[in-house]
Amino acid sequence: MSQLISDAMKKQAALLSMLRKENIYTYSLEVSSACANRIVVSGKERINFISNNYLGFSTHPEVLKAVRSAVDKYGLGIGGSPLACGTTELHYKLQEKIARVYEREACVLLASGYQALLGSIQATIGKGDVAVMDSLVHRSIVDGVTLCGSDKRMWLHNDTEDLDSLLARLKTKYNRMLILVDSVYSMDGDWADLPELQRIKEEHGALLLIDEAHSLGVLGKRGYGLPDHFDMPNAPDVIAGTFSKFAGAVGGFVAGPADFIDHLRHNASAYIFSASLPPLTVAGIHRSFELLDEEPEWRERLWNNINYFLTGLKDLGFDTGPSRTAVVPLLIRDLEKTMMFNKMIFEEGVFASPIVHPAVPPAESRIRLGVMATHTKADLDRSFDVFKKVGKKLGII
Repeated sequence: MSQLISDAMKKQAALLSMLRKENIYTYSLEVSSACANRIVVSGKERINFISNNYLGFSTHPEVLKAVRSAVDKYGLGIGGSPLACGTTELHYKLQEKIARVYEREACVLLASGYQALLGSIQATIGKGDVAVMDSLVHRSIVDGVTLCGSDKRMWLHNDTEDLDSLLARLKTKYNRMLILVDSVYSMDGDWADLPELQRIKEEHGALLLIDEAHSLGVLGKRGYGLPDHFDMPNAPDVIAGTFSKFAGAVGGFVAGPADFIDHLRHNASAYIFSASLPPLTVAGIHRSFELLDEEPEWRERLWNNINYFLTGLKDLGFDTGPSRTAVVPLLIRDLEKTMMFNKMIFEEGVFASPIVHPAVPPAESRIRLGVMATHTKADLDRSFDVFKKVGKKLGII
């Protein structure tokens, strides 16, 4: 091996080599169809539980129509950063729409949800401040805090008493305290307690930033995420998110006060030094937001599927943890069994994602399943048959 490869890298390479040799490596397989309820992988059609395209909007005819129109006018991309030639009328329309959705003064678009978190954190805190993170926040939040230069502390997942105690100890030591949470947690499928977070942040003079990645389009009476679910639109100080779940697309956003968003535009590296979202993507996302209002039946179908799927898995004897959303962990708690389970269900026609160390602790190894509005009852019932067969064979249920 090259000197570029460290001992830790060699250890991981050995693990990957073993997985490939045993024919249980299922990452980065070739996909040759759209991201629908059924997906063609390695030349065969399988039930799609690996994507986050919760509402199925990435293949909606109205979305595709909007994309084609934008392609005809703007071409493949816009050829510049947002501060240069990368902001079109479509970008302005989408920013205004998101600001209205979240009842904020302004919004800014970024090239990815990852960059939206990096940019929003960098624009909020820095040296002399402290980030106070839920222990299960997405890696993009952890990286954003590391890059911004602030100190960082973590509190026990969804344990607001622990957060309260931590803030009481920190508030005399820092200029600013920023609480950071996922609205819906990407591995466990549970959500943050926004009313308690609001109470605690006000008591201690902290700020609150929420990541709406897995809640936009899913939670709330209108599908407008965690603030909509609790009817607390003003609780978060900053809202960041992505379009890779809600619209099955790519890109991110940050919404907040107008002066804060203006500050982000001119100071956040993730915004300044990245090319702008292609207009064709922006057009499709904007149409997806319109469909969220015009066709609420997609959210109704999603929630019907979520409830049916969770109940069915629990009835079979599987451990789905604290999930109550479209993110469904099937906890196996053993690395080898997790990889074997995933390979076996793949061979039976179900495409899912194994989540193992270092993404989660070894004892938390799991299959991560994403429920979609476009899944049919036949899809879900077939998956139950497959999971039952493989679960019994491996001694999981």
